[in-house]
Amino acid sequence: MRLLSLTFVLALAPLFAFAGQAQESPPPRQDNTQPPANMETYLFFSGSVAEFSPEKITVSRVILGKPAEKRTFLITQDTKVEGKLKNKARVTVRFVPKDEGDVATAILVRSTQKNK
Repeated sequence: MRLLSLTFVLALAPLFAFAGQAQESPPPRQDNTQPPANMETYLFFSGSVAEFSPEKITVSRVILGKPAEKRTFLITQDTKVEGKLKNKARVTVRFVPKDEGDVATAILVRSTQKNK
């Protein structure tokens, strides 16, 4: 019986030693790097096109459990549009908030292909 309990204690000893080391917190990170001040932060908004013109696009989305949300984005000469814009098309808009409003930098039109 003593041999069995000694074997059991010896088998569990490494686990207790490892558990003590695992509880130690890691050293704090020293690389608190910030992105350069001149880099723009992009945000994304996905939904269906409610209306659009050459100057702006309005996108509507519905998330389960939340009220419907509409956002309008300004379209500039630098805005890249991938696909053909049309009403009710599913899109993802990458935009940058500016003083004059949210400016779309890219608009990706989702395909409506159905699986065969």
